[in-house]
Amino acid sequence: MSEHSVRRARWEHLTTDELYDIVRLRNRVFALEQRVSAEDFDGRDRDPDTEHWWVGGADGPVVGYLRLVRSAPDEPHPAGTAVPTRVIGRVATHPDHRGQGIAGGLVAAVLGSHGAEPFVLHAQQYVAGLYERHGFVRFGAPYDEAGITHVGMYRPGA
Repeated sequence: MSEHSVRRARWEHLTTDELYDIVRLRNRVFALEQRVSAEDFDGRDRDPDTEHWWVGGADGPVVGYLRLVRSAPDEPHPAGTAVPTRVIGRVATHPDHRGQGIAGGLVAAVLGSHGAEPFVLHAQQYVAGLYERHGFVRFGAPYDEAGITHVGMYRPGA
C-alpha cells in the first residue's frame, strides 16, 4: 500500500460517492459480517474535528477505513497517563483485502499526522496485536461491546 493511496477528509469535504463507499464498507463489515445491531451512525461522523481516513475510492471501491474523533472529557485511559485527545474507531477492511496491511497503513498514516498526541481506541480483542505494533498498550479488563470482546488500548503522544 503506497502512502498516496491513503486519503482523508472531514465531513464537509467528502463527496457523495466517497461517503457512499465508506457507508457500504462499514455496513458490510459491522452489520452484515459481524452482526452488530447497535446504531453505526452516532452523530460523530459530522463533528467538525472528525477525520475520515480511507484507502480506495477514485478509481475503485473503498477497501479500508477508519474514523478519527476527538476524545470525550471522560474518555477512559490508564491511570497516571495524559488524557487522550483522539480516538481511533470504526476500523474496517473489506474481507477480500485483509492481510494486505491496509488497516495498519491507515493507523500509521494517522499517527504520522497526529502522533504527538495521546490516543485511545477500543479494539476488538482478536486484532489488538495490530495496534500493539503501532505502540498501543492494553489497559483495563476486556469487555463486551455489541456482542464482541473488546479491550481498551492507549498510546502516549510521541
